[in-house]
Amino acid sequence: AKQKERESFLGQSQRQPLVSGISAQKDDAKDDGYREAFWTLQSRKPLNAEQTRSLNAATDDKGGYLVPEVFQTTIISKLTEKSYMRSLATVSTSSSTENIPVEGDDGANSWIDESGIYAESDPTISQVIMKAYKTGRIIKVTDELLQDSFSSIEAYIALKFSKSTIKAEEAAFVIGDGVGKPTGFLVTAQVGKTTASATAITADELIDLWGSLDEDYAANAVWKMNRNSLVKIMKLKDSNGDYLVNKGLNGAPSTLLGRPIVINKWMPDIAASAKAIAFGDLSYYFIKDRKTMTMKRMDELYATTGHIGFRIDKRVDGKLVLPEAVKVLQMAAA
Repeated sequence: AKQKERESFLGQSQRQPLVSGISAQKDDAKDDGYREAFWTLQSRKPLNAEQTRSLNAATDDKGGYLVPEVFQTTIISKLTEKSYMRSLATVSTSSSTENIPVEGDDGANSWIDESGIYAESDPTISQVIMKAYKTGRIIKVTDELLQDSFSSIEAYIALKFSKSTIKAEEAAFVIGDGVGKPTGFLVTAQVGKTTASATAITADELIDLWGSLDEDYAANAVWKMNRNSLVKIMKLKDSNGDYLVNKGLNGAPSTLLGRPIVINKWMPDIAASAKAIAFGDLSYYFIKDRKTMTMKRMDELYATTGHIGFRIDKRVDGKLVLPEAVKVLQMAAA
């Protein structure tokens, strides 16, 4: 069944990739001639002198070939279309580790008598370090597929890599522990309310969570939960017997207490000690993509099975830079 699905996909015409504005690794990788040479090399077809020069101009320091810009923007566009975290977070690119200054407080004025002394009150500044954690995989294709479907192999590899990257990133952006991966927003978000029960949530507890978020962050706040939690929340009513959740119409998101609900399967289920529901402004979750992606062709490793491997990697970090911008509902311990 998977073979038929793969053949069906490769037989379809591919639409022109969307250009999302993500910059390429080097100017050389933007060139159409480099893109053609890159995929000609992967198919093991002969290179002419001009194609060889293009490839030599855009290799990385470890000998891998930088992914052409159109291929990179295809992947980033797919992530933006499918990843709920990327659509809410602040996303940018970087070429090195960055220190992001974050205000702790603004300082405070004091009332001063005539000829009185001005009190010193300086704002506090801390720093959040954004690193680059690597995620990647090896994609295997048969020799025959590479030789017979050269025109579609770029789209096929982009599709497979984007799907697996979405899964890895989305989990890390929500629940990642920061060890070899980004730090999920649930790890550092502040607890706004702890439930009385380990397995149930009341309407009043959701109202308390809503009220725990500072009004400065409430205007852009959304609710985050998984579908299982939403089903339970949709059954809750207020003191007037009205449902708390207003179901969205014509594609609009459902709302809870006037703010949109965003479903994410990586949010925990309602269970003992779980942070099952979050409410806050996720634009304070910063995602930093590194500008380079690399791909290496691996011939010998899978030669006995008639496959070619393509090793692709991407580097990214993510952190909630203001923990008070997102509040979570902590389930009681068992």
